[in-house]
Amino acid sequence: MSETAKRPSAYVALGAQRYRVTHVSNPMLSGISDVAVIGDRIVVLRRQAPELVMLGLDGTMLGETAVLPQFVCGHGLRATSASQVAATDMDGHKVVLLDGTLQETARMDCAEHPGLGRPFNHPCDCTQGPDGRYYVADGYGNSAVHIFDPALRHLKTFGHPGTEAGAFSTPHCLLFDSQGRLCVADRENNRVQLFDPEGICLGQIEGLHKPMALALTSQGVLLVTDQTPRLSAYAPNGELIGRCRTFSTYGHGLAVQDDGTIVIAEMNPDRLTLLIPVPDAKAG
Repeated sequence: MSETAKRPSAYVALGAQRYRVTHVSNPMLSGISDVAVIGDRIVVLRRQAPELVMLGLDGTMLGETAVLPQFVCGHGLRATSASQVAATDMDGHKVVLLDGTLQETARMDCAEHPGLGRPFNHPCDCTQGPDGRYYVADGYGNSAVHIFDPALRHLKTFGHPGTEAGAFSTPHCLLFDSQGRLCVADRENNRVQLFDPEGICLGQIEGLHKPMALALTSQGVLLVTDQTPRLSAYAPNGELIGRCRTFSTYGHGLAVQDDGTIVIAEMNPDRLTLLIPVPDAKAG
């Protein structure tokens, strides 16, 4: 086999589902931080301008980019609905809400006055709960989660530095699972903690090494990347049902397409990795 011959495709499995691995490398993906799927596009968040880079669902670069006004260093990007995205500015201490065309509609910020124990102090991620409230993982300067009402008024804060249940080291990512529990990747405590919508701790998922990103499949499977580096899949009852490795040092962002394709924002080397479901030849 010559040195220039094409390598065969890699395959991984999560539970009974097998995936074909595809990597997308491009200079416009340097500084990649997170990823979201919005309609018929993959949107990548970078830590430098232009902050947003658009790809097709197959990973084709579309040549479309967008700058996020007044962003200092983007960290998290999450589709909170079919028509809204939350972008988190880690070092600008704010969360910006964008519509389906990626235009800003609202923001939560601290007027450039970060503070310990209050919004914000190097936040990491934002998600929206089933009742419309917003939850922000204030992860690097604070070890807390802030709750805002649908009108973006701050309601309460829970969590504090520590290792006990309900405490955080670095709340790095968060989302609601299929059972209405708030899942928080408590990175430096090597766990994902589970809370009710008011911040009462319900339990935790252990056996992880610095969990980074969270995503949920249409079947309610919780996907977690960590710094092993690997991707773990958990059934709604918390059972570990599959694991595979990620192919860069850090799988820093995650999203899932409607067809089940898993999209990973990988760092070092910086690229996008797609895990494309392979139909079961035995089915049917």
